[in-house]
Amino acid sequence: MDAAEIPPGFALESGTDPAEDMIGPFYLARLETDIHAGMRVEPRHCNGMASVHGGVLLTFADFALCAQARYLSGDRHIVTVSLNSEFLDTAPVGAWLSTTGEVSRRTGRLVFVRGMIHHEGTPVLAYSGIGKRIK
Repeated sequence: MDAAEIPPGFALESGTDPAEDMIGPFYLARLETDIHAGMRVEPRHCNGMASVHGGVLLTFADFALCAQARYLSGDRHIVTVSLNSEFLDTAPVGAWLSTTGEVSRRTGRLVFVRGMIHHEGTPVLAYSGIGKRIK
């Protein structure tokens, strides 16, 4: 896969969060019962060891958590209350990162989400967090 290629089914998600637009680009693939976030690692996303920077991974995880919380729980707006993560592996320039996730619980005000960022089937970052439902 060419470094600039985006896998089928993923569409650019932009215009709603200036910080994410600056750090991304980030993409979403909406399926009937699921949603996946994706991003291509560019040189500007990397640390001094030429692998994706932890801060970029955390921003991507936050983006994915909110998208999963909105889409899988049916809410229009979510803000992150907490985000927990474990760094599991690295990803080089050109890598396509994608997420899987699930809503663990939904209450009147909160949505609990957990997910994983992968590169070629290898887990890169595990995350879990809580989003506040904004009505």
